[in-house]
Amino acid sequence: MKPVVVLDKIIETADRLFYEQGYNLTGINQIIEEAGISKPSLYNHFKSKNDLLLAYLDQLYTKWFDGLDAYSKDFDAPLDKLIAFFDYRINRQIATGYKGCPWNKIINEVPSEQFEIFERASKFKADLKARITHLVKQLNRSKDKPLNDEDLVEVIFSECESGVLMARITKSHTYLEKAKDRVLKLV
Repeated sequence: MKPVVVLDKIIETADRLFYEQGYNLTGINQIIEEAGISKPSLYNHFKSKNDLLLAYLDQLYTKWFDGLDAYSKDFDAPLDKLIAFFDYRINRQIATGYKGCPWNKIINEVPSEQFEIFERASKFKADLKARITHLVKQLNRSKDKPLNDEDLVEVIFSECESGVLMARITKSHTYLEKAKDRVLKLV
């Protein structure tokens, strides 16, 4: 087992606090206290809370896609991987107590002039959509379907995003299940 290093403690604590209580409500002193580190230790790694947020987002990106890859690794068929994509998001919502999408939460808290944060969120959403696009292209759907592949990607992405939002609002994954069912009918 690798020893927990200061940087890991800081990122793990920021990850938990930013997601659970929000970026704006999380203070540097709380992170320091809950990580069990000194103030100089934090500032040796991060010049500001904003720098810590950027590191958190970079780690979140990697962790999220690694989790998706691990969740869907046993599926070979594109349709099975598409279903796994929905199931992964459902399981994440259940595991987090329906706290919603961490990316959406952050961009709703920071001013729009914090371009680096919005660029990271935009990259995450674009890469998410690219994964869906890749799976839809592999489906080799017939041309007589009501939606072409591009439109189907947009519907899948929108259904998933709205399903996560509704999971947060209703504290239930019902909307994500229904979104998955609607998508399966369109495929």
